Amino acid sequence: MNKTILRNQWWIIGFSLVLILGAGKAVQASGITEGLKATIDQVINVVTDPQYKNDRTTRRTKMKDIIFPKFNFLEMGKRSLGKKHWKKITPEERKAFVDVFGKLLENSYANKLENYSDEKINYVDEIVKGKYAMVKTEVVRKNGSINVDYKLIESPSEWRVYDIVIEGVSLIKNYRSQFGKVIHNDSFDTLMDKLNAKVKELEVGENDVKEENKDKI
Repeated sequence: MNKTILRNQWWIIGFSLVLILGAGKAVQASGITEGLKATIDQVINVVTDPQYKNDRTTRRTKMKDIIFPKFNFLEMGKRSLGKKHWKKITPEERKAFVDVFGKLLENSYANKLENYSDEKINYVDEIVKGKYAMVKTEVVRKNGSINVDYKLIESPSEWRVYDIVIEGVSLIKNYRSQFGKVIHNDSFDTLMDKLNAKVKELEVGENDVKEENKDKI
């Protein structure tokens, strides 16, 4: 798997979460858009709270408790693997894949969120089609603006994110392309090994496993 592409991918993951934390304005505020915005103040408070500055474990736990119920990891996992590969694996393999994929996203997000800065976001539009919705945003930075769209799917209790599109680039499509190449060139088991190695790297620190996993994700 191309390391440069994946490094860019991790950046997209983290940056996309940072973007939703900026305090901006909403052109129209509906339940779906407000659902996304509802986590903003809570997460910023945790990231910037001095009492958690030197308590990484508590900070990470609180961040995940606030943010990640808003993401549909099953839907994200299925779409990132693709219908063809999803159908070929067993229910046990599906569960294992979604679990490690969720951990991958969680740890990637958390790493980037801890470097939060003051990007601002404007909520530009909201499009709803049945059980699917898209919240279109514009992120304003000192050197320009970036379009970030959040795709959501309705669950029994709330709307949850299943994809993030930054400047027209879909996070899930990016993953699907990369995962498909690994499975095609090697196997699903190889993909799982690479994902587990990346999660380990993110959880314990890149330097501790750099040599061990230098040829992995």
